[in-house]
Amino acid sequence: MPSMKVEGDSDGDGDMSGGDTERSGGSSALTARLTRDSDDSSEFVQNNGSNLERQFNALREQLYHERVKQVEHQLAEVRSGRSQEYLGPLRRLQDNMKIRIEVAGILKQMRIENIKHKYEAEEQAAHQHFKVSYYLSTLKSA
Repeated sequence: MPSMKVEGDSDGDGDMSGGDTERSGGSSALTARLTRDSDDSSEFVQNNGSNLERQFNALREQLYHERVKQVEHQLAEVRSGRSQEYLGPLRRLQDNMKIRIEVAGILKQMRIENIKHKYEAEEQAAHQHFKVSYYLSTLKSA
């Protein structure tokens, strides 16, 4: 592909054409324009950045307030006894509590019966021991 010569470019033999003067004069104008454009674009970016930041903060604040309202609503439902998120687990806990109370009652009754049997066995053993001791003592004295 043939190279294209832009006005003001060197012709290759080290000699600069007369367009260099225009380019060097135009270069400072171009630099000034690019600097101005760069300043404008960075101002634009800063304005958009701060605008986005304000929007983000506003949305974050709105989300926070909505979440607080939602939590307050759920708390009001719990306090009034209408919250299904609360009532379901509460029902299961109450069922478990009833079962545990029933099991504890049965266990208590069995332990009481066990203690009664041990008492009766001790009482019977003591009575038998007394009879045997009495019988042996009467045999020795006779």
